[in-house]
Amino acid sequence: MTDNIKNPGFDEVVKHASSAPASAVSSAEPATLTPTLPAPDPFNVSALRLNSKIADDAGAKKILANVRVGKPDKQSYFRINPDPEYRIMMAILELKEENETYAVIPEIAAQLPGEIKQVLMSAGVTTQAVPFLWPVPLPSADGRENPWHRTARMAAEYAEKEWVRMVSNRGAGCYDIKIAAPGLPEPQWPSEDLSQLLRVAFSGGKLIDRIDHPVVNRLLGR
Repeated sequence: MTDNIKNPGFDEVVKHASSAPASAVSSAEPATLTPTLPAPDPFNVSALRLNSKIADDAGAKKILANVRVGKPDKQSYFRINPDPEYRIMMAILELKEENETYAVIPEIAAQLPGEIKQVLMSAGVTTQAVPFLWPVPLPSADGRENPWHRTARMAAEYAEKEWVRMVSNRGAGCYDIKIAAPGLPEPQWPSEDLSQLLRVAFSGGKLIDRIDHPVVNRLLGR
């Protein structure tokens, strides 16, 4: 009885398998799973941090609120504006004990001999773009030259083209002039003209425009 049962040969099995529909053939490849990423943390510090400069400057216009009057700081490199429109010969009055400088109109300066100084008020900036006004001393009328004044004028002239630092040398009785190494950027000059710089620098009663100004009354003992 067993002799009548026919076992399919290898060729028949292969033929049967190849003729079967694709849907009937099971795939042995495992399913690919896409990993689930965690949602970004909306309170992440890096995502919330705002650049302070953008926050401060966005849509804002900077107002020039103060202009220092005096010689450049000995630790700062500075430039002097080479434009003649940014310098003026004028009279000032200095209160040394209070470290205060007053602008004096010519009519009042003529009535205060010995109290005022004639200077070349020159506009400058530091490497941090901080504007200042420097009362550069002028040569004396009698022709005698003060080494401090002479070297200060030299520093102002150099500073029209180079970044300069001016340091007092008491042993030599003059200023040492130091030129910065190449590489510093060009100066950022303020947009204000000299008149505006003077107005800011000498606001708050620092313009002596009348003979009964409180500072004049103090000097004259009134």
